[in-house]
Amino acid sequence: MSRVSLGLALFGVLESASAGAEATSFNPVKNVEVMLEVSGPKVTVQVDARESRTIDFSAEKSLHVAIDDFNFDGMKDFSVWQIDDGMGTYTIHRIFIYRPKTADFEEVQPDCGDGFVNLRVDKKRKVLLSTYWGMNGPQSCVTRFHKR
Repeated sequence: MSRVSLGLALFGVLESASAGAEATSFNPVKNVEVMLEVSGPKVTVQVDARESRTIDFSAEKSLHVAIDDFNFDGMKDFSVWQIDDGMGTYTIHRIFIYRPKTADFEEVQPDCGDGFVNLRVDKKRKVLLSTYWGMNGPQSCVTRFHKR
């Protein structure tokens, strides 16, 4: 086999490996297992052995998963984020909070703006900080979660 053929064969193997789905598992609370699978612009969520659901992000850039306690209730939640599809200068996050009553996740929205842009988690103040665009340009948004 020539070097060119070998190089192309290896490239094909690497390309097909990177095109596969990425799976992440975590426990939001004791005895509950969650499996997240990122495949292209979609994320499949399965809680325990129940039927899974797929969320479409309609994104051109790669999706990434972050596990954290986004609403500061002691249970793990998840965020799916990507670099913006424009110039790639900011991050866009969608946050999913674990709800123990339903044993499922609920998507939450920021207190201002259309989404969590350039998200920062302030654990000391127990708030989520993000950016939104107002009449005079970028503004800071502070999202607080109230006990239900």
